[in-house]
Amino acid sequence: MRRNRRLQRDPNAVSPVIATILLVAITVVLAAVLYVMITTIMTPVGDIDTIGIAVQTAGENWSVQIVSVSPGKLPADTYLLIRDPGSAIALPPTPWSNLTSANWNLYYAQYADSSPANPDIQAGDLLLVSRLAYPSGYSIVLSDDTKILATRIL
Repeated sequence: MRRNRRLQRDPNAVSPVIATILLVAITVVLAAVLYVMITTIMTPVGDIDTIGIAVQTAGENWSVQIVSVSPGKLPADTYLLIRDPGSAIALPPTPWSNLTSANWNLYYAQYADSSPANPDIQAGDLLLVSRLAYPSGYSIVLSDDTKILATRIL
């Protein structure tokens, strides 16, 4: 026997119009969230901000030559940090502008500008770092105010 069932009406149920509006609103919110997630992932990366270096020995010093650098890097805003093999800080972040021959006995590092007429750090500039104060196994970290630009184990 088959019973004839009619659609039951529940007085506590949501009306079909409100249910449709809720479904559309949920779909719009999900689409907006998905759009934000995708556009965040797809945002183009800006210029890579790094310094290319070549490290060699030069007598009693390490010679850290700047091979490539992003434009606009100034010695006053670029820092040298040196860590020992155990990662303890041997030289705290020091602006390159402080790394002068007059301060050699304080930092045991010196910045040599290959083109003093241009205030920016350029390819060809040099950092001299004492091998006696910072022997093999120490690491150098070159950074600016916001990020690490280069790192190398001596």
